[in-house]
Amino acid sequence: MKKSFYILTFLLTTLLSCSSDDDSNTVETPDEINQTEWEHVEDNRGYYIYFSVGNSMRISHPVYDVGSGEFTNINIDGEFTYDKPNVSINFFGECSNSGFVFSSCDVSGTIEGDKLTIHDNGTDYVFTNMYPNE
Repeated sequence: MKKSFYILTFLLTTLLSCSSDDDSNTVETPDEINQTEWEHVEDNRGYYIYFSVGNSMRISHPVYDVGSGEFTNINIDGEFTYDKPNVSINFFGECSNSGFVFSSCDVSGTIEGDKLTIHDNGTDYVFTNMYPNE
């Protein structure tokens, strides 16, 4: 009986120590997002947000070209503000054209760890930091 108790205690200790190791791999929410790149993949097409120096940013997103029958990526510039964990984005130019990923030129979201979630008209778009430890 004593031997069974020791084996059970050993197994529980091992399981608990393994589960705590998994927690050490989490990514901290960044204090700054300048010079970071984020990716969202949908229907095998990539959407990329790049936060530049200052408050400049751009999104690269696929648009269907009727003439060629293929998707091509276009870039749209914008500006952002980041107040950890909240980010607000204002896109310029062709952001109101059909085919733009968001329903508006102004969107907001939150960053948690290496995930940026853009909240847009009832839909959440989750982007992953492509280089979270840099």
